[in-house]
Amino acid sequence: MKGEERREILDLPPDVRALVGECELTGKRTIFTRNEHPVAILVSHDEYTALRETLAIGNDAALRARIEAGDAQIARNALLLAEELTGERVANDRLRLVESVEGEWQALTDADRDAVRRAFAVIDEDPIVGAPLFEPLRGYWSTPAGGVRIIYRIVAEARFVVILSVS
Repeated sequence: MKGEERREILDLPPDVRALVGECELTGKRTIFTRNEHPVAILVSHDEYTALRETLAIGNDAALRARIEAGDAQIARNALLLAEELTGERVANDRLRLVESVEGEWQALTDADRDAVRRAFAVIDEDPIVGAPLFEPLRGYWSTPAGGVRIIYRIVAEARFVVILSVS
Protein backbone atom coordinates (compact mmCIF):
# COMPACT_ATOMS: atom_id res chain seq x y z
CA MET A 1 0.00 0.00 0.00
CA LYS A 2 1.29 3.45 -0.84
CA GLY A 3 2.84 5.26 2.11
CA GLU A 4 3.46 2.08 4.10
CA GLU A 5 6.72 0.91 5.54
CA ARG A 6 7.15 -2.60 6.87
CA ARG A 7 9.34 -3.16 9.92
CA GLU A 8 10.33 -6.47 11.48
CA ILE A 9 9.01 -6.45 15.03
CA LEU A 10 12.13 -8.21 16.34
CA ASP A 11 14.21 -5.25 15.15
CA LEU A 12 12.31 -2.84 17.43
CA PRO A 13 13.46 -1.87 20.92
CA PRO A 14 12.07 -4.10 23.72
CA ASP A 15 9.71 -1.43 25.10
CA VAL A 16 8.18 -0.88 21.65
CA ARG A 17 7.85 -4.65 21.11
CA ALA A 18 5.99 -4.81 24.44
CA LEU A 19 3.54 -2.10 23.29
CA VAL A 20 2.96 -3.91 20.01
CA GLY A 21 2.51 -7.25 21.77
CA GLU A 22 -0.05 -5.81 24.16
CA CYS A 23 -1.87 -4.18 21.25
CA GLU A 24 -1.90 -7.44 19.31
CA LEU A 25 -3.06 -9.60 22.22
CA THR A 26 -5.50 -7.32 24.03
CA GLY A 27 -6.50 -4.74 21.44
CA LYS A 28 -5.14 -1.94 23.62
CA ARG A 29 -4.47 1.20 21.59
CA THR A 30 -1.51 3.46 22.25
CA ILE A 31 -1.72 7.13 21.28
CA PHE A 32 1.55 8.87 20.52
CA THR A 33 1.63 12.61 21.18
CA ARG A 34 3.81 15.61 20.48
CA ASN A 35 3.35 18.53 22.85
CA GLU A 36 0.24 16.76 24.19
CA HIS A 37 -1.39 16.61 20.72
CA PRO A 38 -2.10 13.18 19.19
CA VAL A 39 0.05 12.47 16.12
CA ALA A 40 -0.25 8.68 15.67
CA ILE A 41 -2.03 5.69 17.13
CA LEU A 42 -0.97 2.07 17.42
CA VAL A 43 -3.81 -0.35 16.69
CA SER A 44 -3.76 -4.07 15.96
CA HIS A 45 -3.64 -5.23 12.36
CA ASP A 46 -7.09 -6.80 12.82
CA GLU A 47 -8.58 -3.49 13.96
CA TYR A 48 -6.81 -1.64 11.14
CA THR A 49 -8.23 -4.12 8.61
CA ALA A 50 -11.72 -3.79 10.06
CA LEU A 51 -11.53 0.02 9.92
CA ARG A 52 -10.35 -0.01 6.30
CA GLU A 53 -13.04 -2.50 5.30
CA THR A 54 -15.74 -0.46 7.06
CA LEU A 55 -14.64 2.66 5.19
CA ALA A 56 -14.41 0.91 1.82
CA ILE A 57 -17.82 -0.75 2.16
CA GLY A 58 -19.39 2.37 3.65
CA ASN A 59 -18.25 4.36 0.62
CA ASP A 60 -19.57 1.81 -1.89
CA ALA A 61 -23.25 2.65 -2.42
CA ALA A 62 -23.87 -0.34 -4.69
CA LEU A 63 -22.43 -2.79 -2.16
CA ARG A 64 -24.40 -1.21 0.69
CA ALA A 65 -27.56 -1.62 -1.43
CA ARG A 66 -26.72 -5.33 -1.97
CA ILE A 67 -26.25 -5.76 1.78
CA GLU A 68 -29.63 -4.11 2.47
CA ALA A 69 -31.26 -6.32 -0.18
CA GLY A 70 -29.60 -9.32 1.45
CA ASP A 71 -31.04 -8.37 4.83
CA ALA A 72 -34.51 -8.22 3.24
CA GLN A 73 -33.94 -11.70 1.80
CA ILE A 74 -32.96 -12.96 5.26
CA ALA A 75 -36.22 -11.55 6.63
CA ARG A 76 -38.14 -13.44 3.89
CA ASN A 77 -36.03 -16.57 4.53
CA ALA A 78 -34.91 -16.46 0.88
CA LEU A 79 -31.76 -18.46 1.59
CA LEU A 80 -29.73 -21.12 -0.18
CA LEU A 81 -27.43 -23.74 1.23
CA ALA A 82 -23.80 -23.31 0.18
CA GLU A 83 -23.83 -26.64 -1.66
CA GLU A 84 -26.78 -25.48 -3.80
CA LEU A 85 -24.55 -22.76 -5.17
CA THR A 86 -21.09 -24.32 -5.19
CA GLY A 87 -21.99 -27.97 -5.70
CA GLU A 88 -19.83 -28.80 -2.67
CA ARG A 89 -20.93 -29.49 0.88
CA VAL A 90 -19.15 -27.61 3.68
CA ALA A 91 -18.16 -29.67 6.72
CA ASN A 92 -20.28 -28.04 9.44
CA ASP A 93 -23.17 -27.01 7.19
CA ARG A 94 -23.47 -23.62 8.91
CA LEU A 95 -23.47 -21.49 5.76
CA ARG A 96 -26.55 -19.99 4.21
CA LEU A 97 -26.51 -17.58 1.30
CA VAL A 98 -29.05 -14.97 0.33
CA GLU A 99 -30.53 -15.76 -3.08
CA SER A 100 -28.98 -12.69 -4.73
CA VAL A 101 -25.51 -14.19 -4.18
CA GLU A 102 -26.35 -16.62 -6.99
CA GLY A 103 -26.13 -13.80 -9.56
CA GLU A 104 -22.84 -12.59 -8.08
CA TRP A 105 -21.51 -16.17 -8.19
CA GLN A 106 -22.30 -16.44 -11.92
CA ALA A 107 -20.26 -13.27 -12.60
CA LEU A 108 -17.12 -14.64 -10.89
CA THR A 109 -14.14 -16.06 -12.74
CA ASP A 110 -13.28 -19.72 -12.19
CA ALA A 111 -10.26 -18.68 -10.10
CA ASP A 112 -12.41 -16.43 -7.90
CA ARG A 113 -15.01 -19.20 -7.51
CA ASP A 114 -12.28 -21.55 -6.29
CA ALA A 115 -11.07 -18.89 -3.83
CA VAL A 116 -14.63 -18.31 -2.59
CA ARG A 117 -15.21 -22.06 -2.13
CA ARG A 118 -12.06 -22.24 0.03
CA ALA A 119 -13.16 -19.13 1.97
CA PHE A 120 -16.61 -20.66 2.54
CA ALA A 121 -14.96 -23.74 4.08
CA VAL A 122 -12.87 -21.52 6.37
CA ILE A 123 -15.87 -19.36 7.39
CA ASP A 124 -17.93 -22.51 8.02
CA GLU A 125 -15.19 -23.79 10.33
CA ASP A 126 -14.39 -20.46 12.04
CA PRO A 127 -16.89 -17.65 11.37
CA ILE A 128 -14.79 -15.01 13.14
CA VAL A 129 -11.97 -15.40 10.62
CA GLY A 130 -13.03 -12.19 8.87
CA ALA A 131 -12.91 -8.60 9.99
CA PRO A 132 -15.83 -7.45 12.16
CA LEU A 133 -17.03 -4.15 10.76
CA PHE A 134 -17.66 -0.97 12.73
CA GLU A 135 -20.67 1.37 12.80
CA PRO A 136 -22.71 1.82 10.70
CA LEU A 137 -21.94 -1.74 9.56
CA ARG A 138 -21.69 -3.34 13.00
CA GLY A 139 -22.87 -6.94 12.90
CA TYR A 140 -21.39 -7.60 9.47
CA TRP A 141 -18.08 -9.28 8.72
CA SER A 142 -15.81 -9.06 5.70
CA THR A 143 -13.13 -11.37 4.41
CA PRO A 144 -11.16 -11.44 1.15
CA ALA A 145 -11.16 -14.42 -1.20
CA GLY A 146 -8.94 -14.03 -4.24
CA GLY A 147 -10.11 -10.84 -5.92
CA VAL A 148 -13.47 -10.99 -4.12
CA ARG A 149 -14.80 -9.54 -0.87
CA ILE A 150 -17.23 -11.75 1.05
CA ILE A 151 -19.68 -9.94 3.33
CA TYR A 152 -21.50 -12.03 5.90
CA ARG A 153 -23.44 -11.97 9.13
CA ILE A 154 -23.19 -14.43 12.00
CA VAL A 155 -26.66 -15.43 13.21
CA ALA A 156 -25.70 -16.88 16.58
CA GLU A 157 -29.20 -17.73 17.78
CA ALA A 158 -29.80 -19.83 14.64
CA ARG A 159 -26.23 -21.19 14.69
CA PHE A 160 -25.46 -20.31 11.11
CA VAL A 161 -23.67 -17.75 8.98
CA VAL A 162 -25.42 -15.88 6.16
CA ILE A 163 -23.37 -14.77 3.17
CA LEU A 164 -24.79 -11.48 1.88
CA SER A 165 -22.37 -10.69 -0.95
CA VAL A 166 -19.48 -12.18 -2.90
CA SER A 167 -18.26 -9.39 -5.15
